[in-house]
Amino acid sequence: MSTPPFPDMDELVQRLLDDQIEPDEMQRLGKAIREDPRVRDYYVDSLLVSAVIRRSSQATGELSKSDLIQALSGGTTQGGSKRLRQRLHAVAALLVFGILVLVSLSLFRHKAQGPALGMLAGVYEAQWRGSGPRPGESLYIGSYDLRAGVAKMNLGRGTSLLLEAPCRVDLTSAGEVTLRNGRLAAVVLPQAKGFRVRTRTALITDLGTEFGVIAHSNGSTEAHVLKGHVTVALDPNRSGRATSLLVNEGQATAVDPSGRTIQGGLAARADLFLLQLPSLSRPSGPSGRLNLADIVGGGNGRGTGALERGIDLGTGQAFKGPATTIRRSRRNEFRPSPQLHGVDGVFVPNGALGPVVISSTGLTFSECPRTTGSYYGGPANSGKFYDIPSQQTCTVRLNGISLGTAIHPALTLHPNAGVTFDLDQIRQDNPDIRIGRFTAVCGIPKDLPRAQFSSADVWVLLDGVVRLHLHYPVERYVVEMVDVPIPAQTRFLTLVAACSGRADYSWIFFGDPFLE
Repeated sequence: MSTPPFPDMDELVQRLLDDQIEPDEMQRLGKAIREDPRVRDYYVDSLLVSAVIRRSSQATGELSKSDLIQALSGGTTQGGSKRLRQRLHAVAALLVFGILVLVSLSLFRHKAQGPALGMLAGVYEAQWRGSGPRPGESLYIGSYDLRAGVAKMNLGRGTSLLLEAPCRVDLTSAGEVTLRNGRLAAVVLPQAKGFRVRTRTALITDLGTEFGVIAHSNGSTEAHVLKGHVTVALDPNRSGRATSLLVNEGQATAVDPSGRTIQGGLAARADLFLLQLPSLSRPSGPSGRLNLADIVGGGNGRGTGALERGIDLGTGQAFKGPATTIRRSRRNEFRPSPQLHGVDGVFVPNGALGPVVISSTGLTFSECPRTTGSYYGGPANSGKFYDIPSQQTCTVRLNGISLGTAIHPALTLHPNAGVTFDLDQIRQDNPDIRIGRFTAVCGIPKDLPRAQFSSADVWVLLDGVVRLHLHYPVERYVVEMVDVPIPAQTRFLTLVAACSGRADYSWIFFGDPFLE
């Protein structure tokens, strides 16, 4: 293939193939394809290459000797190669037509279909499948699939919906939506009384209220009433009978995956839902900040570390995760990690065994509570955890954002665990950066297979002095903003996660853990 006709064409084509292209970008690409033969030819060749690579990956034999590669390189020594190239160009042309049709349908998916039902009032790092609406744009009948972040929808009759990714809703009218999967919180004004949320197994009808609904992937439904009242009815097509339940403020109900039984008398959980848009996150990017998760993964804080790498609390050595075994430490011992630049060492916090040493110089954590001494691997550069009963690896989300990516790194600190960073070493390795503060978001994800068994606590210490203490009770999920100023003379930054009882499912994550 020749060089692209304009600088970012390869990127635009790739975004098109990945279904991530924006409407204005598609319009620009479409205009260039129509008006410039060079762009059109390059576009066809790009799709041809994509088709060949995908098809060749399923074939056997050496690719370098295949007729496909000869066709791409323009080889015409055999009539068969000429015919193959012509045939592939014909296939590519069909692909071009098909993709353009699909993209056109995607671009017009949320265009006006009758009167507007409402407006997208605001977002927090929202990413939609397909084009998706933008803040201030009107909402129409159709499906809205939120892949990341949070979105607030204001419907015309006086209903506000807050969606937390992953979440898919179908807007059918200003008075009704279908929640295909995920969770939403609804605030319904008096004039919109009677607003309905359908799921696969239930129909929730507002009676003047504020409530949350969760549609689980297995078909089960939860309805939590935060204010007012709702009715929850079974789908008669599934249950075989008309059954409904009045749910009052502070109560919750659950419908089983089959849609045949409804359980009332549960306590409402406001912490399972976002009731307002999170504040805008800090700008991403390496400039002027160092990623502590990357340092734990063996990197320099600028993205050179390995994902799913961490530090074994039992040895201080690097390990490849995620961890799959729960272990127990019988004594307090600080484990240096000299092979990791910027990490002083790790420890298992347990105040029952005496002073907890947290640095190579002998600093101690006097406020450390009694723990069982159990631990799960150690601090890791990861946004994933391994669920032992199901033997599945799960990706973590906080505020609808997936953690453990290049954009949003994550430092796992499952209790009981502690890690101390040597800021002097980090300063020496990064003389161009002056460390001013430690910032992050910290929490336990909502989408765990089970709720944590006991409460958990998190501490941030500077040179052994507690600067921040966060508490995570069993009955409440919360995401806390961490912002701890670091004086210029500070040498050690220590992060501790502890659990006084069984630490199962107390998955503490620091999202975007940066030294600013």
